[in-house]
Amino acid sequence: MTIKVIVDTSFLLECVRRRVDFVDGLERILNSRVELVVLKPVYEEIKRISKGSDERSRYARLLLQLLAKARTHILKTDVKVDVDDLLLDIAAKMKLPVATNDSSLRRKLRRQGIPVFYLRGLSKIEVDGGDYLGLVRE
Repeated sequence: MTIKVIVDTSFLLECVRRRVDFVDGLERILNSRVELVVLKPVYEEIKRISKGSDERSRYARLLLQLLAKARTHILKTDVKVDVDDLLLDIAAKMKLPVATNDSSLRRKLRRQGIPVFYLRGLSKIEVDGGDYLGLVRE
């Protein structure tokens, strides 16, 4: 069984910056294979960041390479709303957990009972809120 997890820019870039294998970390917590779901606006944001010449841009370029190798689904969306609101709406409708380091978004997701994965400390992925155990394969 493969579990889909929506990922956002903050989580992905922070994992790359800290050299955390986010796919392996999520798979260990969920005891299952993971497919990353990246919203098209998130993917476009990563591509836009990658065009610079600073450290964050280098991380974004590496991230694009990692996403190309991982089980990743780019979810096309036509809606022109705030990315966080879109992410929240899709997570609720599709009943998918979200990986984000954005504290404001994490609060909103927890209020709706959506499981949230985030990077804690230097290299540990944690889960908070929602019934993530319902996602775990027995």
